[in-house]
Amino acid sequence: MDDGKEMNVSEAIVLKVEDVMGSHIEDPVTFWGQTIELIEDLLKLSTALTEICPFAAKVFGDPAPEKIYGGLYSEDQCWYRCKLKKMMTNEKCLMTYVDYGNSETLKKSCIVELPEDLQYPGLASRFRLWGLQIPTNQDVTPFDQGRRFLASLINDKIIRVSHRDTAQDGAFLVNAQSDALDVGQEVIEKGFAEKCKAASILNYEGIKSNSAPLISGWNAEGFQGLNCGSQRVKSMLDSTNDQLGNGLKGRVDAVEHKNRHLKMDQENSLLRALERKTTIQCRSGQKLNMIKMQHDQRLLEDQNEKLRAKNNNYLQNCHLLEGQLKQQQLELKKMEEELKQHQEAEFKLADELKHAVEMKLKCLTSKVEKLRQVRSEFNENHFGDDLSEAVKVITEGCLCAVHSMKDLESAWNEYNSAQETLQTCKSVDDVRSLMDKRNEMRSTLYAAAEEFISEVDKLPIEDRVNVLKFFDLNSSASLSSIEVIGGADVLLNQAEHDVCKELEISTAQRDEADMKIIRSAFIKLMKKINEEQDFLLVVQNKYAASIQFKEQVGQWLNTYPSVGDLLSIKRSVKNLKAQLRWKLVEKNNLEDLGSYDEVKMQGMKEEIRRLRDNIYEEICCEQREYERLDNVVRNWFPELPVLHPEAAIKTYMQSAGLFTDSLERDLFDPEPMRELSSKRPLVCSEIKSQRILLKGYSVDTATEAKMIERAAKYHQAWSVLKEESGLLPILYLFACKSEPVTYVMVPFYPGWCLKTLQATNPLISVEVTKVMKGVAVGLQTLHNSNIVHGALHAHNVFAVNREHGIVGDFDFTKTADQRNIASWMVADKLDLVAPEVRNGQSAVPATDVFAYGCLLLWLKFPKNDFTINPDGTPDVSELSMDPKLLSLVSRLICFKPNDRLRIDQMLKEDCCLEIKTPDPIHEETKASASDETIVTNVFADETKSELLGEYST
Repeated sequence: MDDGKEMNVSEAIVLKVEDVMGSHIEDPVTFWGQTIELIEDLLKLSTALTEICPFAAKVFGDPAPEKIYGGLYSEDQCWYRCKLKKMMTNEKCLMTYVDYGNSETLKKSCIVELPEDLQYPGLASRFRLWGLQIPTNQDVTPFDQGRRFLASLINDKIIRVSHRDTAQDGAFLVNAQSDALDVGQEVIEKGFAEKCKAASILNYEGIKSNSAPLISGWNAEGFQGLNCGSQRVKSMLDSTNDQLGNGLKGRVDAVEHKNRHLKMDQENSLLRALERKTTIQCRSGQKLNMIKMQHDQRLLEDQNEKLRAKNNNYLQNCHLLEGQLKQQQLELKKMEEELKQHQEAEFKLADELKHAVEMKLKCLTSKVEKLRQVRSEFNENHFGDDLSEAVKVITEGCLCAVHSMKDLESAWNEYNSAQETLQTCKSVDDVRSLMDKRNEMRSTLYAAAEEFISEVDKLPIEDRVNVLKFFDLNSSASLSSIEVIGGADVLLNQAEHDVCKELEISTAQRDEADMKIIRSAFIKLMKKINEEQDFLLVVQNKYAASIQFKEQVGQWLNTYPSVGDLLSIKRSVKNLKAQLRWKLVEKNNLEDLGSYDEVKMQGMKEEIRRLRDNIYEEICCEQREYERLDNVVRNWFPELPVLHPEAAIKTYMQSAGLFTDSLERDLFDPEPMRELSSKRPLVCSEIKSQRILLKGYSVDTATEAKMIERAAKYHQAWSVLKEESGLLPILYLFACKSEPVTYVMVPFYPGWCLKTLQATNPLISVEVTKVMKGVAVGLQTLHNSNIVHGALHAHNVFAVNREHGIVGDFDFTKTADQRNIASWMVADKLDLVAPEVRNGQSAVPATDVFAYGCLLLWLKFPKNDFTINPDGTPDVSELSMDPKLLSLVSRLICFKPNDRLRIDQMLKEDCCLEIKTPDPIHEETKASASDETIVTNVFADETKSELLGEYST
């Protein structure tokens, strides 16, 4: 077997022989392995894959069968080259590791693309024990035992294989030896395989082919000396004979008889060949170990080099930081010295100033005391101070009249009167004549405003306003920064000068007649100042109003607002609705037939969805046009609703922009939501990827008017802050054309109401704080608009994404008292109705505060059976809670409404819901709620019954 070849002497066939490292067992007779010459290539490949695969692109789509990818092996989490064997699912693939032969199912996320330089064939070869087959009737257990037995002989060992032939599936048919054992014979003896009959016939008929007989694999010369005492060779031959079976025993005896005549020295040749084989195997093992050790050594050297580089960087940074630290220490020392010098200078100046100020203050104090006595004796003497100068300043530039202002006021009055008359007029015929009069008054007012603006622009209004300010006795003078810079000496000198001057004037001798004259002049002067001040204020206000009027009404002097755009949009909506109805009829007809083209039906559904979205877009344009007309009607043209009743402007204005006649229930393709409400029509739909609810209310003429009024008031409260208002917005109101039902359209938040969340996956303490702050903001928004919610319960408060709390809308057909006594005003067993309402009093904002406090208590203690006090309030004395939370809840749920905190007061308090320690009951509940439990609870019948009322109000 020198040079990797084995000679069959009897048939002169050269067999390829090589050393192979076993890597994977496929069945009891089939295995995979790599020649030992490829071990170093495997190590290099492993290093390359470790560097490339973690940063390579994930496989996109299904892997290509002809490409080689990188796969993350599940057992050791290392990367190996692999190839697609079979697609199991859309996300899982059966992959074969081409360099080792084993296979496993991988997720697509564990498969990455490899570069072109790694797209070469696998390094593992498939081998099958020559002349053997698996018994046909073998069950699973012996099969697995056979694989394990073959693995114990081959896996991770260097074995010597002799190539016999190549099977049709590409596997190499070989004889294999492991540690001087014939692997095939060992497998046969254990009963995990049997000899192939066809192979036995070929073997002993002497057919010359690549699949040479097993007996020919032995050196013929080796049989010559078997009778000469070589027990080791004889035992090997006996083992070989046992492998061949009893049916071949005669043939072996014949060969043995023939070989007895061979020379004795051939035995030594066979022994030397066997010893060389053992030496080669040992050397191969040593070579493999050496290669592995060299690879590990290179990895260690690379790691050491990286660590040395990091260590050098750290040392450099340390030296740099030490230098910076020393520099900063020097600068700090210098700054400390400068600070010490400044402090010494400051102490010196303060000491010098102390005595100077002391002397000045003593002198000033005596003069002030004297002045105080003079003022108490002659408290009116100061009226004459600089009076003559003041009279001169006030009288010389006094503004007492603007000539055009009288005409302006008259024009304003006539114009406002004409507008009010138009606003109350209901007759189209009368409106025409009133419009002409109003337009004439508007032109007159426009001209008067222009004249007034022109005249005021020429007057020194600002200058006179600044001189009012100077003589305003109510204004307080303040020192400017320039005055302060002068220092304490200057201020003291000025104060002393002023005191001395007042003493001089106050102590001057005046007779009674002079005092009367001074008093009279002073009174007249102050009266004149006040009159001019009031006049200037009126002029400024009228000037600003005139400027605004001129700017806004200028565009309407020669034009008149048109509702043509609005009517055009309405016609477009009507046309789109007609198209949608036809499509819906066509779709229903196809569905009734039972058999239709799925592609056509899908296209029709897409067309219906597109038409529905187009209708919604047109309605949004309609609303924007209504907003423009609403501003025009309120400010300039109140007659538009009377002139154009088909535009329904009045209805829009009365509903704050909510009510529209362009929507119909049937256009939404609604899905009934009976599980959410059993009392009224409630359906769900989707428009422009937004899920919505349509809540229907039975109304008559009077009820509909009240409903629109309440909904408009709610919508106006929401529109101030919109998304920050803490309220569920109302999108639209519209009436059903076939029955007396009015629908409210609101956004749909499925599964986000407090009742559902607490039944499935309760909020933890931090989430409760966030949600209830949002709810408090929503109540504050309503209370600021004088709206009592009256229906604040667990079904009508939503925790969007478990952190943003909003308050749901309520039944606009009912009053707050009617809403507050409903059966759903409970949180499990905790009654949310305030004691005053249960005693027959009307609902007030404090009623909502009581419900809010009970909801907060229920969220903090969801599994508690609360004890109720005789007055109807929950007993919190036995509950273990944070003192801040206890104080807050106690002030929210107290018996008397006047004693409860207002929502705005609660939001201003620093301790509002700031409870840092999570409640253990919430943490335990959340940790124990699995996804399966959540899904089960949501769709359980009892939970559905609890959901009745969500969105129903």
